[in-house]
Amino acid sequence: MPKPEIQVLVCVNDRGEAATKPSCGRRTGLEVYQRFKDRVRDRGLRDQVLVTRTGCLKHCSRGVTVACWPANVWHGGVEPADVDELLDALLGGRELERRRMPPGDWE
Repeated sequence: MPKPEIQVLVCVNDRGEAATKPSCGRRTGLEVYQRFKDRVRDRGLRDQVLVTRTGCLKHCSRGVTVACWPANVWHGGVEPADVDELLDALLGGRELERRRMPPGDWE
């Protein structure tokens, strides 16, 4: 297997309906993950971009969290409609400014 240039980590953690703390799985985390997987496949980027679903990435109140390596860029509040633009930004070595994770403590 080729070594990917970019790894996209998408939080799909689901705390369940009774949880008082929000979670990406209760939002659109799984849809964001699947959209990334589909776009990477459709664009023929499977050797360059590895998309991985994760548990909690510790930014629960900021919407669906996406972390990208090796650049260590974090995005919050990511929606399925953001995936194409975010993927383009990452491939270009940039952040998607409007979804950049604001500074703050881990939750």
